Amino acid sequence: MADTDAALTRKTEAMEMGSEEEETTFHEAHDTNGRLAEEQCHMLDSPTPTHTKDEVNHGSVTSTRVISSRPACSCCWCWPQISPFYRQVIMTMVASMGAFSIGTIYAYPAVALARWEDANVKFSTVQTVWFATAPFMVSGVMCAVAGVVLERLGVRRCLVMGALVLGLTWVAIAQTTHFRVLLIARLIQGLVASVYMVVMNVYPMEVSEVRWRGIMIGVAEAMLMLGAFFTYLGGLVLFPAPLAYTFAAVLVLQLILFCFLRESPLWLARQGREHDIVDSLMCLRGREVDMKPELEYIKSSVYIDRKHQPTAGEQLLLFRKPIYLKPLTLCILIVLFKELTGQYAALAYTVKMFQMVGSSLDPYWCAVVMGAARFFPCFVSWLLIERLPRRLLLSTCMTVAAASLATLGIFLWVWSDLDKGLPPHLRWLPIMCLSIFTLAFGIGIGPTSWTIVAELLPSQVRNVGCGVTNSCVSVFQVLVGLTFPFIVQAVGVGGVFIVYSLCTLCGVIFVFACLPETRGKSFTEIQTNFGSST
Repeated sequence: MADTDAALTRKTEAMEMGSEEEETTFHEAHDTNGRLAEEQCHMLDSPTPTHTKDEVNHGSVTSTRVISSRPACSCCWCWPQISPFYRQVIMTMVASMGAFSIGTIYAYPAVALARWEDANVKFSTVQTVWFATAPFMVSGVMCAVAGVVLERLGVRRCLVMGALVLGLTWVAIAQTTHFRVLLIARLIQGLVASVYMVVMNVYPMEVSEVRWRGIMIGVAEAMLMLGAFFTYLGGLVLFPAPLAYTFAAVLVLQLILFCFLRESPLWLARQGREHDIVDSLMCLRGREVDMKPELEYIKSSVYIDRKHQPTAGEQLLLFRKPIYLKPLTLCILIVLFKELTGQYAALAYTVKMFQMVGSSLDPYWCAVVMGAARFFPCFVSWLLIERLPRRLLLSTCMTVAAASLATLGIFLWVWSDLDKGLPPHLRWLPIMCLSIFTLAFGIGIGPTSWTIVAELLPSQVRNVGCGVTNSCVSVFQVLVGLTFPFIVQAVGVGGVFIVYSLCTLCGVIFVFACLPETRGKSFTEIQTNFGSST
């Protein structure tokens, strides 16, 4: 009995000592915030070196970090004449050059496969679908771990390394038409694209102010569509090999721009690089802005995340609770219905699609029109997404997309049965219907889907949840890309559009029946729709 009482006494004393240590660590962290804010003033006013001792108690290990106060580094877009908004837009655009590369990777099969067929370079149907969908096969696996790579290396290193690898793959594609070489190059491109996808989702959020985050996310989406538009435009005048060399040349420019890219202040804080946080904030916010509140917020939020943010394994275990499993299920269904509209088939098989439907217009020019219809609506979506309810915008655009696909599908089905082909005065109908579908997707379906996904996932499981959702997107795109040619052979091109139309109508029903409205609501209010966390 005495031994039991002594053991309980020792356990109580240990818990009290742990509480005191935890409280001491908390105050030390806040003291560090204050010293860092004071250090900013020294760095802005004087280059005289000072030293700050940052002591962080990690259990029984105490580490000492010496921080030198030095003049903040500057770059060409740190000029005082540039406002904070344009500073953040420029940085987001530079990082989103990775999204531009993703667009070229996804759209390249649309022009390359058709050009090779015109040049009597024949590939089987199986080889065609493998070439078109190979990047997504890798992305479906790698998206789940790409966030870990990005967190370890940082955005700038990932972009630079990715640009070097992509350059080599484009040169390899330009040098040969041997299918195995092409397939290996495409698989490597998918590996890089999986990391770039995480960059375009994370970096704009971390470098922008709250009031401009929606615009910055839209910039990344617009750059991806610009990459596809650039590919279609190049396909008008260039064959696959010169086009691949052109992409490699563009990557040289990207490498130069990546060298001037600033890492996000949050990532620098997570890596313990306190002196670089000030440099990054000065570049993103300007020298005239008081950065002390943001510095303190960054340091305290990173400290709290280290104490309370669950690990990847703990986040996976949290999905056993309905409050976390329900929003993840909704997110997966959102991206499923988004992909079942057939948008990737329209992206990867654009030229062949217009050849199939018998349009009298040049299919390469039709691809350019489709690329423009994907790119320019991104700007319209910025105006609508914060002015209309999410469910209304998404369901309306899906209804318009379903109607255009159904119109085209029924029209092609009827004329294919008559074996007369399209009459000359109606050969403009395919490009009109597909353009309406593309406009509806670019204005509402694409950007609204990703916005709702970001808002539905609780913060406790957002990192793993985004990885799972991105992996599902890649899997769904692979399925759409793989099945498109075979469905065309089975039911005809008109039947394919009818199938996509019916799937889109199912998505409209899902939006009305299952999705909660998220516009204007806090994350806490959204989470209450799924019950209690206990």
